[in-house]
Amino acid sequence: MKNNTITKLASMMLVAGVLNGCTALVVGGVAAGATTGAAVVTDPRSGDSVFDDQSLRGKVKDTINAAIPGNNVEVTSYNKNILLTGQVISPTNKVKAEDMTRQVAGVQKIYNYIEVGANETASQTSKDAYLTSAVKSNMVFSKGISTNDVKVVTSNGVVYLMGMIDPYQAKKTTKAAGEVDGVKKVVTLFDYVSDK
Repeated sequence: MKNNTITKLASMMLVAGVLNGCTALVVGGVAAGATTGAAVVTDPRSGDSVFDDQSLRGKVKDTINAAIPGNNVEVTSYNKNILLTGQVISPTNKVKAEDMTRQVAGVQKIYNYIEVGANETASQTSKDAYLTSAVKSNMVFSKGISTNDVKVVTSNGVVYLMGMIDPYQAKKTTKAAGEVDGVKKVVTLFDYVSDK
């Protein structure tokens, strides 16, 4: 009886993990490392650049959190370009978040899409996570798009696309994102490279 309960619990956790996109839970910790490695290999950025972006994101987030306690700012870094999304309580804090980001060494461009107002609800945060997954899924099934070249971020129903892609791929990616029900707007923040 005890083993049956454990089996049911493990099955429920497995299903929950898959539905949340946590496929590493299904295949174990070793595959999670391999998956990350695969992303680095197929990402147009070098392995060092991917690491630098992760580090830069953390530095910017820490800097903003120190300057604006209680903020709801999300930081995304791609190719040393910083996307700021989320919410703050005043226009002054929006400007301050950008100023703090500018002070972090290594930042090249800043895209400040922070909204002034109340923090997103838990329900909206869940909808945003769903929209991000739906956009990525739609990209997978669209010809001419390499999903490894594009970073998808959703905030309050607005989808932001970052990446290093050619104009043809950018057009296809933008179209795929815009086709998803519930997407209010698509903002493209691409670094364009020559056609492959």
